[in-house]
Amino acid sequence: MQFIGREISVKLPLEFSLEKKPPVPETFDWQGTTHSIVEMLANWHRYGKPEIRTQGGRPPYFVRSGRTQGSWGQGRVYYRVRTEEGRLFDLYYDRAPKGQRRTGAWFLWRELSAEEEFVGLEEDP
Repeated sequence: MQFIGREISVKLPLEFSLEKKPPVPETFDWQGTTHSIVEMLANWHRYGKPEIRTQGGRPPYFVRSGRTQGSWGQGRVYYRVRTEEGRLFDLYYDRAPKGQRRTGAWFLWRELSAEEEFVGLEEDP
């Protein structure tokens, strides 16, 4: 497994409509190369900000509901994909607004070996 952690640009399907839950990209650009995605192997999400706690140790209601439903600007949507070259990558869409943009950004999280295809899906990034 190779950690990358870089912001990338992606091409999304034309019928894409929900910024909050984007579909798997068709392509992504990294290191001057466009990688075509041919298969989505898995997807998962992490919503909310678990570091927010009240004095009783329990997160406030808006945080608890945000973990399952998602709140504007919170959370990430992850995709494990296979590219046309047969490489495996984990990418994610970070829903937090960046600077003056009201939208989030896409990141290339890591590249995996063929043996790691089903490893780490339950991990918290």
